[in-house]
Amino acid sequence: MAVALVLDFDGTMTDAEAEGRPFRDGYLEDLAMLVGVKPGDPDILGIAEQVEAEIAETPAKYPFLWMGRAVAPATVDPYLRMVPIAHRILDRFGVIPDATDRGRLLGSVLYKYNYAKTLGHPVFRSGAGAMLASLGGTSTWIVTNSDTHAVAGKVAALDREAPGVAWLTSRVRGFARKFDVDEAWGGAPSELALPGLERAVLLRRRSYFDILSEVLAEAGSSFEELVVIGDIFELDLAMPLALGARVGLVTSPRTPDYEKAFVMAHPRATLIEDLSQIPGFAFG
Repeated sequence: MAVALVLDFDGTMTDAEAEGRPFRDGYLEDLAMLVGVKPGDPDILGIAEQVEAEIAETPAKYPFLWMGRAVAPATVDPYLRMVPIAHRILDRFGVIPDATDRGRLLGSVLYKYNYAKTLGHPVFRSGAGAMLASLGGTSTWIVTNSDTHAVAGKVAALDREAPGVAWLTSRVRGFARKFDVDEAWGGAPSELALPGLERAVLLRRRSYFDILSEVLAEAGSSFEELVVIGDIFELDLAMPLALGARVGLVTSPRTPDYEKAFVMAHPRATLIEDLSQIPGFAFG
């Protein structure tokens, strides 16, 4: 069987902090209108800054909540941090108390609307173009929570900066729904314990599994021959690792220490501090 490589994209191939600034600003403006204050209201901005400071100080205590479940750390990028910020703002103003309604609003409607504001100026990590171009001829795919066409457009934009990556535009598989947990599905262990994290990491991400399985079928490979690279262990890597894959965690200053420690100690996992490490880890 041949090795199949699956790459996350946003935050993994891009600088999420720089690219996500319009998302953060637009999302806060929408929240202000939802709670009945003007965009730029100092109370809204103050809550956002306070929550961001709290998350940075104790990242293990602040999960990203999706449909009432803790499914990822909120600290890693502005897209995830916005959810606990939004919950704090809605709680402060007593708006939309139902968890399901909030999940749909925050994770679907407001996310998609404001994510679109980032598409005109992708900010790629150093070396992303050269590394992706070097993977030509390999069994490589991009699997992302984001819109398929939006990420394919980012790949095309990167190809204009660093020719040789356009072949990946047809290998983007979007809408992976890595946040979704299906406890009734038995295709993966239920959970994983990480030292330093009091809550369990939930593994039954069926929609993500289905897309990975489609990629593996196309590659003629298996989970034991799969390599997955991502910047959020809990979303991108935990389930594939539990099913036998090798995984690489692309780090940033906001990567939780407990994730890095777990990856460093695992025989099928590695830290990726420079994107040039990826081809050797996957295919070397």
